[in-house]
Amino acid sequence: MAAVFVSHCTAKVLRLLSKYPDLLLVEASSKVGGRVQQVEGIVPWPVQLGPEFVHGAKSSLKGLLQEINCSLRELEWPDYWYFGADRKLVSGSAKDEELERLHELFASVGKRPRPQPDISARDWLQQEGASERMLAVADACYANDFGCSLHQLGLSEMITENQRWDSGETYLILDRPLAAVVQHLHKAVEQSTQLGWPVSKIEHSSAGAKLYGPSGNAVECRHVIVTVPILMLQQERLRFSPPLPADKRGAISRVKMSNAMKVILAFSRPFWPADFFDVVCTDCFMPEFWVTEYPATCSDPATAGLCCITGFVAGAAAEEMSRLSQTTVVTRSLAQLDRIFGTAERRHPATAAFVRAHVEDWSRSRYIGGAYSYPSLGAWPGDRETLAAPVGDVLFFAGEATHPAVNPCMQAALETGERAAAQVLRASERTPSKL
Repeated sequence: MAAVFVSHCTAKVLRLLSKYPDLLLVEASSKVGGRVQQVEGIVPWPVQLGPEFVHGAKSSLKGLLQEINCSLRELEWPDYWYFGADRKLVSGSAKDEELERLHELFASVGKRPRPQPDISARDWLQQEGASERMLAVADACYANDFGCSLHQLGLSEMITENQRWDSGETYLILDRPLAAVVQHLHKAVEQSTQLGWPVSKIEHSSAGAKLYGPSGNAVECRHVIVTVPILMLQQERLRFSPPLPADKRGAISRVKMSNAMKVILAFSRPFWPADFFDVVCTDCFMPEFWVTEYPATCSDPATAGLCCITGFVAGAAAEEMSRLSQTTVVTRSLAQLDRIFGTAERRHPATAAFVRAHVEDWSRSRYIGGAYSYPSLGAWPGDRETLAAPVGDVLFFAGEATHPAVNPCMQAALETGERAAAQVLRASERTPSKL
């Protein structure tokens, strides 16, 4: 390739570079989108296996959603709580002194001095006098949403995230699966995409780079944008020659990504309140689950009229769940739903209405290996910027882990893709290709 090579790249990067005279995207897997994937045949619409909602009404994703004429519903998160120890389902707006105190602590964490050395969110909350109930809520709500467990959550990067997060706290629910955004963006460069081409090694110098793929194939290029998940770099699934600078290797080792699992359960009828969207559960198998519905796209009579619940589990709980069989995961998930929604007349509503399930374990995704980066215990201030820093005018880096605001969301991947694309265009003007 004479000009640009983009490895495992987000679709937004591709569109920004689509007018570049010589562009290639290589993707290790059989489809584009990274963690934006879906499964069909469960209910009458595709169910999202990765990102599903837009975090914050001010998200930078809104512009893209407007391009595809996507309508949005804005909802509070969470809108229900379930306290497992009390077997009690309550509205998210219910008055609760301990919940209010916990929310105040997380909302104001950015005003705290940065700890030296770093401490976990669990230790910080204990220092603040949090009760065991507050710790359980923090683990199920905040830590699980960050993609980890409370003891893995680092206060230093939490402070950075709190100071820089500006998208808002509500959720935006789309009128279609989020994969529609990826499909929209990929159209511009569909002909420049090579699927099933995992890169194992990148040789680089000031003159350019050579990338080694499957079966000994290689491609030469002037610029490379690398957007592989942080875990792939930590495991050296992608090697660099010469090695990356020491400070970048240090940042790679400190920014962490845990596992996440989605438990998708299809039912013949709903058994939850009509206004129900999402619930965070303490002392339960699934810390969070929600209900979404999209226009039907499947004509298979086997899915007609079905509805579904999606459970989300991250961190240590996901690692524990990963060791269980799918049958056990489904059985325990249904038992939790029966406890929450059961009545004297219908004690097992979930089990009675259950039709089929899909359990997605992201640790088993060959080229991803987990969920997304989180505010990592032991990470240094500036690690995300170091991850993002180019190596000369040849190697460039994007992806949610490189966002300086510690923003583990889809908008972070898109924003860092924009940044990397702009860096490549500037570099190409400084050093035009002679190939």
